Amino acid sequence: MTLKVNKNDRKLLAGIAEHKTLTVKQLSALSRKSFQVIRRRIRDLAAEDLIRTQMQGYGRGRGRPETLIFLTEKGVALLEEEGIPTGHAASATDKVEIPVSLDHLLLVNWFRIHLLQIGRAIPQLSVHYLNPSPQPSGSYISSSAVRIPSDQKPEKFVELIPDGVFSITHQEADKKTLLFFLEVDMGSETLVSMDRDRKDIRQKILNYQTLFRSGMYKRYERTFESELNGFRLLFLVNSAARLTGLSRLVREMPPSDFIWLTDQERMFSHGLAAKIWARGGHTDDPPESILGPVLARELPGIDSN
Repeated sequence: MTLKVNKNDRKLLAGIAEHKTLTVKQLSALSRKSFQVIRRRIRDLAAEDLIRTQMQGYGRGRGRPETLIFLTEKGVALLEEEGIPTGHAASATDKVEIPVSLDHLLLVNWFRIHLLQIGRAIPQLSVHYLNPSPQPSGSYISSSAVRIPSDQKPEKFVELIPDGVFSITHQEADKKTLLFFLEVDMGSETLVSMDRDRKDIRQKILNYQTLFRSGMYKRYERTFESELNGFRLLFLVNSAARLTGLSRLVREMPPSDFIWLTDQERMFSHGLAAKIWARGGHTDDPPESILGPVLARELPGIDSN
């Protein structure tokens, strides 16, 4: 008997395509359906060869294995036939075989899920997350990429590719819009390198400072259809120890007041809207909310465990 793929199934498949891979818990949080419902649909969709699953430990200690869900070529074709572009989804499994890369992708997805909670819980705010643009070739163009002048050779440009770009608009405050860049740090990159052609965290911060100073971030005004005056760079790190080290580096690199940092434990315990952020790397100061003191609130309830 052939499985009937209904509207909800298509939403599940589209969600997997958009995020490249999802765990059962992540898919449950996105769809707001129970684990039991998700597991049953995943079992049926896998039987129809629309998705494939694999068990993978998550985190530095590799932890308890979780079920990861990927689209198959058949699943991609089904979405494409219905006008739902996927582009990169079919080749996603080829890009996440290394555990560190997979952990990074999953933490980016958890951030996006927690960000979604802000829009669900605070109706006066609308969140617009910029997704990559899929291409017919199976690759994708990162719509979040931006070219900035090289600090070493001003006549040349370097491409800055954040882990995420999104805006938050307050619908009741003259539709004021804040622009955010996301960097998810798994502790695998060197903070400061002695290499002149460095690709370390320090250089990444310098690139964002150039972006801030040059005003080239205003290219996103057309994308988000809003006037933008500056932006905030968010660092989400995978451990408290890494947060300490990265915060120290940020403090040593003024102007860095636009850089906000937190770790994944605080995100899972309190939510992204809570006062969990160290502004400018000042971990000794009271933590702040990226939404400001009035809209700050605890939004727990989503846990990776």
